[in-house]
Amino acid sequence: MEIAEIIKNQNFFKKLEEKPLSNSLLFYCEDDKTSEVTLILTALMLNYKTYALMNENSAEYKRVLNGADLDIKIYPKNKEKLLVSDSNEIVDEVFIKPTNKENKVFLIENIDLSTTEAQNKLLKVLEEPPKNVYFLISAKQADRVLPTIKSRCDKITIEKLPLSEIEKVCKNPLACMLCEGYIGKAEELSKNSNLNEIVDFAVSLVCDLKNSSQVLRFSKRFQEFKGDIDLILKIYSFCLEDMLKIKTEIKDYCLMKMFLPKIESVESEFSVQAICEILNLITFFRKKLEFNANLPVAIDNLLLKILEVKYICK
Repeated sequence: MEIAEIIKNQNFFKKLEEKPLSNSLLFYCEDDKTSEVTLILTALMLNYKTYALMNENSAEYKRVLNGADLDIKIYPKNKEKLLVSDSNEIVDEVFIKPTNKENKVFLIENIDLSTTEAQNKLLKVLEEPPKNVYFLISAKQADRVLPTIKSRCDKITIEKLPLSEIEKVCKNPLACMLCEGYIGKAEELSKNSNLNEIVDFAVSLVCDLKNSSQVLRFSKRFQEFKGDIDLILKIYSFCLEDMLKIKTEIKDYCLMKMFLPKIESVESEFSVQAICEILNLITFFRKKLEFNANLPVAIDNLLLKILEVKYICK
């Protein structure tokens, strides 16, 4: 099944269909793929009465995605972050009438990654857009979008998808389990040829690291997955979060369902306080990961600190 077909069936999208759209919409979503499909579908809704028949394989969708639609334009041009030059181009284009369709639609992806100056350039046209001009904007982090931008837009949170929906698109069970409700993340994870080994290692790190004499062995193994350290730590965190759910008797909400028997077998070794402190350690380490000049030493220290917290907080 195409991602577009799944998105069209979600509650947030059905609500868009129910009433006339505001000229400026700001979509919050952590997943680039989901955001992109949503923005394009919404733009097609504005310009095609037959949009319900369209998906990623339709000619209309591909025209927008490839930048060939004269009345639906995607920014940023560099596919990374909105530049001042992009904003200036948008401002110039706003007052040019649509070429073929009723409306002119500007799709702006990940505006939260752009500079304050690039966002500021859009304020005037967002506040007073021509009647037939629409702005569809996406952002991962609301706090990185200027308050003046947010105040000019209707805000929509794109819902995470249930596992059953993800499985219609992605056939890798581990990727579906770890994607946190986002199809784009599932697709990226499924491309990782080491995913099975990474998950097994992360789970063994939780369940089998018992004392400091094992740190060197686990640290060496860690470094074998040098490009996936953040993913290992994220999976490690998922395991700890599942322990908290087990302790509070909400096991049905556990994420790492394939590994629950193993996680349950060591759950009693971790107190609630230890789990919370270790999760904080991992969050801090992940934020500083790219700045660790001596990674082997940093990993050794992290593992030793995890053991220390685990036993102090017993």
